[in-house]
Order: sequence, then C-alpha cells, then structure tokens
Amino acid sequence: MKSTHTSSQTRSISKAFPISFGIVAQITLLFLVGFFATWLHARFRFPLHLPGRHGLEFMLLVIGARYLSGIKLSSSISVTGAIAASLIPGLGFTDPVIPFIYLAMGALIDFSWAKFGKWVVWVPIAALVGGLAYSLIPLFRGLFSLVTGYYYNSLSGGVFYPWFTHFAFGFVGAVAGAGVASGLKKLFTRK
Repeated sequence: MKSTHTSSQTRSISKAFPISFGIVAQITLLFLVGFFATWLHARFRFPLHLPGRHGLEFMLLVIGARYLSGIKLSSSISVTGAIAASLIPGLGFTDPVIPFIYLAMGALIDFSWAKFGKWVVWVPIAALVGGLAYSLIPLFRGLFSLVTGYYYNSLSGGVFYPWFTHFAFGFVGAVAGAGVASGLKKLFTRK
C-alpha cells in the first residue's frame, strides 16, 4: 500500500538557497536592532561625562535580541547593523576602531552563548557577558591609542575608570535586555 502523505517543503525565497522567509525576516530584524542601537547613540549625545553610558540602550537591545533569537550568530548580525550605522557620515562617529570593537563584542556574546548556553540564559550570567562585551570598548581604544598615539578624551585619566563605567552600564543594560526578553518569552509561551 502506497503512502498518500507527501512531505511538505518549507517555503523558500530561492530555489538555489533554501532559506526560509522566517530566517530572512529574523536576520533583517537583528540587523535593524543593531542599527537602531547605534542610531540612538548618535541621537542622544548629551555631555554627561560618563564614559559608557550608551551601554544601557546598546546592551539592552543586543542582549535582548540575542536572548530571543535562535540564530547562532545573532549578536554578530546585530553588531553588523551597528557597524553599518556607525559608517554613516551624518551620524558623527569618528572612532576608527569602532567597527572592530563591535565585531569583537558580537563575537564574545555569540561565543559565550555557544560555549555556556545553559548558563548564559540565566539573567545574571547574561548581564555579566553583556558587561564584559561592552567593556571591550575602552580596552580596544587604550590599545589603539598606545600603538598609534590616537587621542581619546575618555581615556585621559587612564583606562580603569572608563573600563569600569563601560562594564557597569553594559551590565545594567544587559540585565534589562535579558530580563525583558525573558519576560516576553514567558508571556508568549504560557499555555
């Protein structure tokens, strides 16, 4: 007796590359999250003299998107959007190493999620990863400044204070991002 059931194929946007529309939409949204995080940074430049304060919104969005996404390289996709926004001349980004810093942050978050998956979904560990990732900014800048002589105002008093404030703001932003994402997951998975 022959089976009357046929296997259904997933809808694809291309016959050559069978990627579902849902994956393409998710990648696009992740890219836009990073773009929006950097756009927020450009729009809200108040002279508060607190290095790393934009870690609040940046890590909220990037860690929240990472927490909700099932794509393995979702943070790298998000920071690619951030890199694209930082390269727009009108937004006022002049740091020559910011694309490399964003790549390192995305790689650190994705590596942590892949290596410590069971632990990173716990909000305090996700916050620690977010704080460490955002604190790469003054470390990269300090190294770049040491090698090339490029001057950063935020490093005029040394690297420790900017590292600490970047870590603290990144940590708090990651707590918020993971907490909101965790709450959204619980809300939408209730039976």
